[in-house]
Amino acid sequence: MVQTEVAMEAYNAFWVNGLVPYSEYLWMITILVISLLALWQARVFIRDF
Repeated sequence: MVQTEVAMEAYNAFWVNGLVPYSEYLWMITILVISLLALWQARVFIRDF
């Protein structure tokens, strides 16, 4: 087996066996939530400035 295949299997196993259900999507959802919070904070900062 090529090293890349082994690495991909380990990567897939890490996400499939994650502590959180659907952890393969959790990082994307986390980034979206943080982005929305940052946009909201920027809007509040500009409004109060």
